[in-house]
Amino acid sequence: MFDRQSLQDIIIPPSMPIRAAAARIQATQVKILMICDEDQRLLGTLTDGDIRRAVSQGENLEQSVSAIMNRSPKVADESEPDYVVRARMRALVVREIPKVDKNHRVVGLVELHPEDSLPSPEATIVIMAGGRGSRLRPLTDTMPKPMVKIGGVPVIERQVEAFIRQGFHHFYISVNYLGHMIEEHFGDGSRFGVEIEYVYETEPLGTCGALSLLPPQSKPLIVINGDILTRTDFNALLKQFNSDDVAATIGVREHHYRIPYGCVTLDDNRVVALREKPTFWHLVNAGLYVFSPDAIAELPAGERYDTPQLIEKLINDDRHVNSFRVTEEWIDIGSHEDLLWAQQVVDKESAGD
Repeated sequence: MFDRQSLQDIIIPPSMPIRAAAARIQATQVKILMICDEDQRLLGTLTDGDIRRAVSQGENLEQSVSAIMNRSPKVADESEPDYVVRARMRALVVREIPKVDKNHRVVGLVELHPEDSLPSPEATIVIMAGGRGSRLRPLTDTMPKPMVKIGGVPVIERQVEAFIRQGFHHFYISVNYLGHMIEEHFGDGSRFGVEIEYVYETEPLGTCGALSLLPPQSKPLIVINGDILTRTDFNALLKQFNSDDVAATIGVREHHYRIPYGCVTLDDNRVVALREKPTFWHLVNAGLYVFSPDAIAELPAGERYDTPQLIEKLINDDRHVNSFRVTEEWIDIGSHEDLLWAQQVVDKESAGD
């Protein structure tokens, strides 16, 4: 967003002649001017396109810009994060949106950069948010686990934010336990500049059974558990899925654990090796998947079904299932200790460390 000094370069009074405004707009790095009163309240906007139309229509270029300005420009509230504003801008196909305070005074300008305006990734996001989160009681006695806050922001909102930042715009959220709180928080997604629909589990359907309640899909589905905090590159995940003719991609990550004792290796009763407090590692399921539409079609409608069952079925049917290494920050917020760790990570990021 523009700094305050640069912002003053593109704020003009309504009395400025069109010709002078044209010269101003040619001298700026953006092609928009904001017309404000003496208190910097936004009255309208003027773009290079507005000026070109005025010239082509033979307007008197010595008249004031108030004659041709857009008196009802789209604006963003100063409290809206820029990533939310840019998501809306992509949908509206606009390059700049002024930010205003509660008194309609201009406080900034959000630009849509070339990389922001790339086509949205061809995938739909499904967030599985129906679990009870019993290990996080008493917090989850009054709210669903995905609504537990980290740094004042619900975990699930941080997930949605991460996807929006990477260009995704169509979401389903599967809800059950206290799901109305999630629906009331997000609504239809318009507040975030995206589309959000809901899948309602009237009874628990396991870790992936709710996917059978989705309408028929034509795009891959990125599925994530609603209690995971991660900075995964979701576009790279989708690229891995699209790199081959696969039915599913599983996000995996390395998990290391140390045995706190000396480990003895025997051959019959003979000691052949002794390892002192060895460390072992395995690849574990990161609760993050991509499924093809036809893989989801394998699910029995409305029945309890767990993700390992679906993966095993695909493998047994000789369908191709590949993996994606999650190397970025990843926290499964399943316990109070995990929640504390996630809070520390967010606090450190906020402090810029």
